[in-house]
Amino acid sequence: MTTTEKYTASVTTDCLCENEDGTPTSECFDCYEWQKDGVFELIGMWQTLNDITEDDTILINGTGMGWAKQDGYKYTNILELHGALALDGDFKIEWYWEDGELTARRWSHDEPVGTGLFTFTVMKGEED
Repeated sequence: MTTTEKYTASVTTDCLCENEDGTPTSECFDCYEWQKDGVFELIGMWQTLNDITEDDTILINGTGMGWAKQDGYKYTNILELHGALALDGDFKIEWYWEDGELTARRWSHDEPVGTGLFTFTVMKGEED
């Protein structure tokens, strides 16, 4: 029997904000920023497992992005990874850590059913 370690963290810009009594409010007090804590934890686990340093380049491969469901890639580093999938608009990103592999999926106005999985490849000591 194989034991699988699975963790998920989500961030969204579409926060539901309430006062202490449960009534709606327009002030969200940086709920998107609070949600990032879970993402930082997953990225930190992946960073430790793969001995990733600030000098390592990370290749992000994405599929099914935007209204045209395009594939693409982006280079980043470990310090910028948490925000590399963000859009200039409303979105939700789920990050997945399963048995040491980090992936993510994004939903937005142009991606209502979600993208394909974003995958992350460490390019040790390589420049983008």
